[in-house]
Amino acid sequence: MSQFDIRPYLVSIHDMDYFEDDAELAADHLNLMLYTIEEHTADNEFWTLERREQLVLEISDMWLREPGLIEAEADELEDYITHLIQRIEQDDQILENDEG
Repeated sequence: MSQFDIRPYLVSIHDMDYFEDDAELAADHLNLMLYTIEEHTADNEFWTLERREQLVLEISDMWLREPGLIEAEADELEDYITHLIQRIEQDDQILENDEG
């Protein structure tokens, strides 16, 4: 399995101008979520490069559309990503079982 490289998707404080005074925190939180995706999808055949990239792009887009997320704690964001990944995997397994 090819290794997914999260680095091109990471953001800096300059990418988060939209968050004004909270730009550094916004960048840190988004990067934390992206690293969590990388960590929890590694060594899992379900998570192809395309699926990982799609999830990363969706989370990044969600972050920019929901500025209230800046108020979440880092551990809450990690838990959210972990549970989201588990739900996606479970939904796929259910779909697979229904088709089989």
